[in-house]
Amino acid sequence: MSEPDHILGLVDDLVRLLADSPATTIEVEADGFSVTVTRRGDAVVLSGAPAVARERPGASVDAASTAPRTQRVHAGSVGIFSGPRAWNPGDTVTRGEVLGGIQTLGHTTEIKAPADGEIREVLVTTGAPVEYGQALFVIALR
Repeated sequence: MSEPDHILGLVDDLVRLLADSPATTIEVEADGFSVTVTRRGDAVVLSGAPAVARERPGASVDAASTAPRTQRVHAGSVGIFSGPRAWNPGDTVTRGEVLGGIQTLGHTTEIKAPADGEIREVLVTTGAPVEYGQALFVIALR
C-alpha cells in the first residue's frame, strides 16, 4: 500500500470512529503532522497541517529540524481529573508513567504517558471536569 493510500485509510478510520462515538472532535498529532476531525450536525469536517512551523524566508536555521516532536495526551472518558502530583512544564516522564486518572461513577481510568519525554504543557488541573477526547498534556518526545 502506498503512503497516500495508507494516510487516506487512517483518515477513513478516524471518520468512522467519530461517527460511532459521542465525541464531536477527534484530534491526532504524531510524526510532525496533526489531523482534526470534527462532527457538525450531519457533516464531518477534516483539517490537517504540519505540527511544526515551516522555515521563514531568510531564516538561517530550519525550524522543523530544531522544533521538538510533541504528542498530546487525551482523555479516554468523561469525568473528573485527578493527578498523583502537580505536573509542571519541564517535568520528565517515562512511557507508562501514570499522569493521573479520570473518575467516572466510582471507576478511575488511568492516564499514562505514551512515550518518554518532557511535559511541555499542562492543560488540565486536579479536580477539573474533562470531556472524552480532551487534550490533557502535551509531551515533547525524546
